[in-house]
Amino acid sequence: MVKYGKYVKGFTMTKKMTITLEENLIEELALTATQTGKKKTQVIREALQDYFDVNAVTKTVQDYKMGTLETVSHKDVRKSLGL
Repeated sequence: MVKYGKYVKGFTMTKKMTITLEENLIEELALTATQTGKKKTQVIREALQDYFDVNAVTKTVQDYKMGTLETVSHKDVRKSLGL
């Protein structure tokens, strides 16, 4: 592992933050972390990433239904990749 100031080569830079959660969420978080053998930070990170992924897919589907999603043919994709 090579450190460059705040950066560590090969790792994603992280930043500490403080959040406030309802007590039932904190209890569920602790239970999930215990059951999965993961740190609470990892459970939160994965939950947030899943949330962002679902929102991105939902937006794409909405754009498609509204006709505002730009589509590209298979032929054009191959051509742009030089295949």
